[in-house]
Amino acid sequence: MNLLTELSPLPIRGDVRSRFCNVVAELALISTICLILIPASMAAEEDPWAGVEEMLVTGHGGEGILATTGTSVTAFDGGELQALGVANVSDLAQFTPNLEIKTSGATTATLFIRGVGLNDFTANGSGAVAVYQDDVAMNLPAIQLGQIFDVSGIDVLKGPIGTGPGRNASAGAIKIYSNKPSGVLEAGLRFDYGNYAFMDAEGFLEVPIVEDTLSTRIAFRFTKRDGFVKNNCGGISQAQIDAAQVSNTSLCGEIPNQTDIFRANLAKDLNNRNTWAIRGLTRFAPPVPDLDMSWLLGLNLARIDQRGNVGQSIGVAEPPTGGGGLSTGQKNLGYPDRLGYVPAEVRSEREEVTSSFPSRPPVRVCRRDSNAPGCEIQSQIDEVLNRRFAQRPLDTDPFSGDYNRDGYERQSSWGGFLRGEWTIDSVTITSITGYASYDRERAIDVDYSPNILFELDTDDKAWQASQELRFSGALEVTPLDWEFGGYTLFEELNFAQNNLRPVLSGIQTLDQTYEQKTSSFAIYGEFLWELIDDVELEAGARYNWESKSIDADVIRGRDSPLCIDSRVGVGPATCEDKQTFDDWTGIAKLKYFFTPDVSLSMKYTRGWKGPQFNIRDGASAVGALDLADPEKLDALEWNLGGSWLDGRLALQAAFFWYSYQDYQVFTFLNRVGTPPQRIVVNASDARLWGAEIETTVEPIDGLVFDFRFGWLESKFLDFTEAAQRQVFNTFTGVNDVFTVSQDYDGNRLPNTPRFKISFAAEYEFVMGRSGSLIPRYDLTWTDDIFFDQTEGQGARGFGGDSFPEFTIGQTAYALHNLRLTYRSPNELMDVAGWVRNMTNEVYKTSAFNASQAGSFVGQFLGDPRTYGLSVSVKY
Repeated sequence: MNLLTELSPLPIRGDVRSRFCNVVAELALISTICLILIPASMAAEEDPWAGVEEMLVTGHGGEGILATTGTSVTAFDGGELQALGVANVSDLAQFTPNLEIKTSGATTATLFIRGVGLNDFTANGSGAVAVYQDDVAMNLPAIQLGQIFDVSGIDVLKGPIGTGPGRNASAGAIKIYSNKPSGVLEAGLRFDYGNYAFMDAEGFLEVPIVEDTLSTRIAFRFTKRDGFVKNNCGGISQAQIDAAQVSNTSLCGEIPNQTDIFRANLAKDLNNRNTWAIRGLTRFAPPVPDLDMSWLLGLNLARIDQRGNVGQSIGVAEPPTGGGGLSTGQKNLGYPDRLGYVPAEVRSEREEVTSSFPSRPPVRVCRRDSNAPGCEIQSQIDEVLNRRFAQRPLDTDPFSGDYNRDGYERQSSWGGFLRGEWTIDSVTITSITGYASYDRERAIDVDYSPNILFELDTDDKAWQASQELRFSGALEVTPLDWEFGGYTLFEELNFAQNNLRPVLSGIQTLDQTYEQKTSSFAIYGEFLWELIDDVELEAGARYNWESKSIDADVIRGRDSPLCIDSRVGVGPATCEDKQTFDDWTGIAKLKYFFTPDVSLSMKYTRGWKGPQFNIRDGASAVGALDLADPEKLDALEWNLGGSWLDGRLALQAAFFWYSYQDYQVFTFLNRVGTPPQRIVVNASDARLWGAEIETTVEPIDGLVFDFRFGWLESKFLDFTEAAQRQVFNTFTGVNDVFTVSQDYDGNRLPNTPRFKISFAAEYEFVMGRSGSLIPRYDLTWTDDIFFDQTEGQGARGFGGDSFPEFTIGQTAYALHNLRLTYRSPNELMDVAGWVRNMTNEVYKTSAFNASQAGSFVGQFLGDPRTYGLSVSVKY
């Protein structure tokens, strides 16, 4: 592509994509209507199987009576998870419509279901998606990305959970189910080896101790991989550093002759993996006549010890001033950051583009006055580079960078649960007691450069304890199933953050130390009533109570304590707060069965998410601490589900509409002179609506097609916030700082791609006594996505200046995976070769705006192409 083509107007994005997705949506709608009408007409005909009872089971059990029947579910069994290469919870997003999971490390994740979630990486962030391990809520964000191993399946429950046991969740839930002891002696081992020295081992051993009474199962997983990001500052010796200081030269882009910018012999590769986990389950069924009772004890231990996760930075320049006064126009990419750093590949690309244009005045002249003679050429150069950096994405060498700190992420976590079930007459009593804890330390390079701009050390530890008790049964006279119970959760978090002093940047440090305590309680009741033969009514209500307290010991800004513990009689009380909120949620659903296998339902759900504290920059004690109010959600949903052709065709379809009050939005507090801070604010009103279709087709034995499609629309209806802007004023010759009101009404919500498609095809070639070959192909396609409320263009300035499109977003992309498995005739051994991201697609998974404080935009990347071999054996 030549430069004239790059300067031509952009085509209307999404024309081809929209036509493709519209065709898919229309076909899906037509198919859905047909599938409704076919069983309806067949119902009137004579049923040759009349009187034969059939039972359809969805999910893995262990929930309340409405947890699966009242909620849309995407389910994965253990075999499918292994074929997809799912290693932790974040991998599920690639294969699940309307599920988005963003990570910035092995212990930090944000989860969204149908656009509902909280894009908050902070230690005290409580998301809208509940994550469960064996029906125990993992409420602490740091432990929600645990390794997945030896599981029977995972259910992704979509939509607010208005009733039932467990943690309140306004978006939905992800439920992981381990393989339980069955009383049979068995064992299994799997080992994978791939590029980047990837090693992944998983195994289990089950031993019956007392027949039909006591058995135990132990499982583990270990994963190790070299980093795929090359560090150009890695491997530099102390002698080289000393010589560079004497000669006043730069080794890898850092400011020359600055002591302690980086140490010798840094790691040469970053974004590696090094983690292991072990779990033990023991099942006990007392051998007492007429006593229907069982107990399950689970213990787990996990460790993460790997280098820090890094991304890419792109320097930002404010738009030119247009002939004097305040600036107008578009912010430009590919310029130096606040400390003058430009990656070598960016500098080379700018020189290559610049050399293709006629000569023009120096950049500094055009930055002051874009109307100066010849400066239109500089604008054309900026336009070409903006498009490249924003939509390619990133620079020409995205898996290479200059990092003065390799950092670390170390976490130990442990926990356990005790589950008991026993039946007295017709009442079943279930008790689940859970405990989890972790201790974590991180050294993080947030500026992704060879200088110290935003770098911090954090140390946090937390524990949680929960108790669930529920009673369930059925009425003998009326066809009604009922359940009621209660749930309580206690949590304590201690967090400390220390910012390294920036070099020559004029940015104040930001240190935080706080303790947060959470107590929550809920009671609920629900029932499922068969009104007539083909109609069921499901309803339930839940009372939610939550109390949070926070004590910020010290928040430092401008090198002075601004918020000191008020318990010792010093400092303002704004550093210590306690808030209590409560609300009712519920569900009502009417379900009609066309046939025993096909049903149509309509559901209303009231959702609620608790409050969240923010610890701000401490520039003033009054603003050091504030609270994001609880969010409320009203949801309507229509569902169609069923199977046809003797089970060879199965389909789930849903249409949903959500209305928000006080929607919680995560944003970076991008202030002049301070590091970017992560806070949560409330948007007064927001809307979401969309649809999902999931179908499985088996036209012949062994050939299976899975298709999953998601459509999601979203917009803010009432959301404004203030942002600081720093602008060079040609009249005064200095930078002026202003506060600008940002209006996001009509913008899409973060992390809500309009369309998402997942497709899989698998066929088992049976070769008789030689075993079988199983090829599998997976495709995932994700539409354009924005990572913040500005629709990827950053908060605007006085003249409407913004970033190029998709600077804080990602254009549509596709990922292709292949797997070929050989299975032995006795099905006890598998040997497979696999490749993931076969086309080596480069794509962003997240991005943030640090332009006001650091003059750059930070971005995270997805994994490049990986491939390897897998061997598994069972006994």
